[in-house]
Amino acid sequence: MSSTGKKELVIAKKIENVLFIVLLVVVLGLFTVPIIVYYRSTSNKYDSGTNNNGNLSEGAINNNNVSQNCPRLSWSQDNDASECHEYTGTACRNFLHQWFQCTIGEGELNIGVSQQEQNQHEQTIGSLSPYLEHYKQCQQQSSAFICQYFFPLADCSTGKSYKATKEDCLLISTGVCSDLWTLANSFGYGSLLPDCSTLPNAINNLSSVMTPIKSMNDTNGTNGIVCREDFIKTNLICEPRCDSFEQSSHLDTQILIHSEVVATSMGLIFCIVTVAVAIKEYKTSLAYPSVLVFFQVIDMIAYAILLIITAIDRNGLYCSSVSLLETLENPTPFCKFSGVVFHYAIVNMALWWFFHVAIFFHKVLFPFQANRFEKLGHNKYIFATVTILSLLLPLPAIIICLTVDKFKYNIHRFPTTLCSSNGDMWFYSTTLPIDLLFTAGVIMLIIVLWTLRNKTIFLKKKSHTELSTAEKKILLVFAFFIIFGIFILGYVSDIEAKSGKIKVALREYFECEAFGHIPEKCDRGTFDKIYNPYMSFTAYMLMSLIPLSVLNFILKWRSVKSAGNKVIALTKRYLNFLYHEEKSFATSSESALGDLSSKS
Repeated sequence: MSSTGKKELVIAKKIENVLFIVLLVVVLGLFTVPIIVYYRSTSNKYDSGTNNNGNLSEGAINNNNVSQNCPRLSWSQDNDASECHEYTGTACRNFLHQWFQCTIGEGELNIGVSQQEQNQHEQTIGSLSPYLEHYKQCQQQSSAFICQYFFPLADCSTGKSYKATKEDCLLISTGVCSDLWTLANSFGYGSLLPDCSTLPNAINNLSSVMTPIKSMNDTNGTNGIVCREDFIKTNLICEPRCDSFEQSSHLDTQILIHSEVVATSMGLIFCIVTVAVAIKEYKTSLAYPSVLVFFQVIDMIAYAILLIITAIDRNGLYCSSVSLLETLENPTPFCKFSGVVFHYAIVNMALWWFFHVAIFFHKVLFPFQANRFEKLGHNKYIFATVTILSLLLPLPAIIICLTVDKFKYNIHRFPTTLCSSNGDMWFYSTTLPIDLLFTAGVIMLIIVLWTLRNKTIFLKKKSHTELSTAEKKILLVFAFFIIFGIFILGYVSDIEAKSGKIKVALREYFECEAFGHIPEKCDRGTFDKIYNPYMSFTAYMLMSLIPLSVLNFILKWRSVKSAGNKVIALTKRYLNFLYHEEKSFATSSESALGDLSSKS
């Protein structure tokens, strides 16, 4: 070879190496997209939540309604002012100045709440303010108590603190604001409300609430409210119905449900056929490492059966109450069960795939070591380790979701399909692990194919390294699962990116409809068409192709061809037999007719 040819070969080799590195970088970049999308959506959600709550907090408490007469105020005094911080908020500034004059009199206005807690309480008041606007009497009589409860005064010189009282709390929660108290609990603000039994008694007998107690039904006429068709009137407010509320338009919802059922049914049929063939070809399909592919099909069968059961009685299985808000607070046992199966199956499938890719990677790149392990019988220990890891790794997150109320499995779309944990837990226990497993697996496959490409002389019939038929088939299984996994990661990342806005939009819509339906007042457009039915159908169809690729892997096409030829031969023999029988019958009939005519 000439020197020019050698230089061109060296340059071509360097270009190939650069392309290889670029390919790996691109793959890493693509698989970091779900992580970037999640953290950006989380930060945006936090920022928007802070801004919105800040706007609501501005002027949330009507301080002008607080009495200027100090004896009308009640409070509890303790010698436990361990913290003194300047009040920097706006919601209760006017009232706190008045209360400070009535109690301490001179000095700086300080409270026993840190700056961080002040910001949280300001946001809480902002969350409660939409309800207070509808209940004017409650707003007038609860303003003092709210400010006293969230921002207790602190006298730094004497160490005394001034707090809200049990008497005011009971008077408000069971009287003038009882309906609002119920409403706040319905919309998930119960944890923000005080437990009256834990508050101290007042140091005087006067109450800060002097107006006679009246039910909010009398002042606002809540008995006469009319609810939307997919809402129901409970506890004097309108709450969304669990059995009829749809997060998207009715047409999109029907397309979504029916497409999922069709795709899941097809996938289940493919899985059953694959299992039947695997049992017949058990020597190949149930041997290590092929059995890892078979385990994937088992996971898919459990997943598909669960989806079909869901389609049979969706509302009965997932609705613990006619109210959707009540159902979200108390998910059904089947909801939790579906969450466990869904969570376990999707992570377990990714683990089976990853470990099989790792075994394939080791076998191709380190063939001598792999053969040595096989001869020494170490494969059974590797298989046992891989199986134990795949079965146990998803369990810690599932146990946390079942035991910790904050991460409990719950409905994540309406109408529901399967329950899942909340956004943060789902990301760290499902999306992130699957993303990392796919990244590592795809990189290993690229290295394998690139290594084979370097050892193979393309464009020529002869090659130094060739994949066997079984290895080519397993590559097809890997490819199908990669396509399915990438699509699912993208789909889930898109949903997670919208999840914060979806929750805010739904809460605003529910709060708007809670006081009665007024046409064109409450906007559904902020969360309409969140779930694309065609995207969901595509995801399930891709999932149903995985058992087909597995079926192709475990199926011996020579046997299928031989069996097909036998069936064709038997069919021809049967048709020939019928033809000859029919011909002989016709001949005998003609002869019988001839004999009969001659006799007559």
